[in-house]
Amino acid sequence: MPNRKVSPYKARAFLTNVLFMLPAFLLFAYVVLIPFIQSIPYSFTNWKSIMSDTKDFVGLKNYKLMLTNSYFRDAFFHTIEFTAYYLVGANLLGLFLALMLYRSSRFANFARTMLFLPFTVALTSAAIVWSYVYTDVYSLIFGVMSPLGDSNKVVAGMSVIAIWRDMGYCMLIYIAALQSIPLDYYEASKVEGAGWFQQLRYITIPMMVPAFTSNVTLLLAWGLKCFDYPMAVARNMEAAQTTAMFVYDYIFGFSKAGLGQAAAIILTVVLIVLTRFVTTIFRKLEVEA
Repeated sequence: MPNRKVSPYKARAFLTNVLFMLPAFLLFAYVVLIPFIQSIPYSFTNWKSIMSDTKDFVGLKNYKLMLTNSYFRDAFFHTIEFTAYYLVGANLLGLFLALMLYRSSRFANFARTMLFLPFTVALTSAAIVWSYVYTDVYSLIFGVMSPLGDSNKVVAGMSVIAIWRDMGYCMLIYIAALQSIPLDYYEASKVEGAGWFQQLRYITIPMMVPAFTSNVTLLLAWGLKCFDYPMAVARNMEAAQTTAMFVYDYIFGFSKAGLGQAAAIILTVVLIVLTRFVTTIFRKLEVEA
């Protein structure tokens, strides 16, 4: 086998990239990765709380209890329902807005800024403001109860808040993807007699698959980790509790940290599997420009 020598330029470029990534990776490892790894052994114990020294090994008992716990199952299904509404709504609205505003103009630039501003608002602040919108505007106009007070609508109500906040972010990602598509493709399709819908179907959407991969994967992860919205506006409603809320309650509220850690591990595994599956599917659909 011939020896493949790496050019000095490629070696310097690789080293430079590693050095730029190193601070972010170290921070991620210190804040997320190391604490997560350290928490795994606790999920196999009867650990009560962060103030307790009792950590007797119980094997898979915590995981079995979680899978048979109706409160955990309900919280998990609420999380999936919220994520589905949020994922579809934010991406569809973001794509629609991107198609309307991707061409540069004064109005488009102003509209993009206004639509992106909600993304800069803190999650809890957005939730609290919307709670007043629901009670003082929505309920007053339509003469109905606020969705945040209705067990059958509270998940959808929280989803609307999340969609409003993050659709501007999705819009910007889609605008970047639209602006990167070569105009030659559209000009050639016009010569062949393609209409707007055909261009959208056969050129625009296929070329935007990397943007779909990014947005869908990120929003899927954000949705499954939803904690701020129910904590801010529906803390005492069982119908609004998510898996992240379940983990918080068991670790800090019910003094059952071992069970809470098991629930957190289950949620993390589900998140990794789903995001990996979605990413794989979209990667196969990507086309090269």
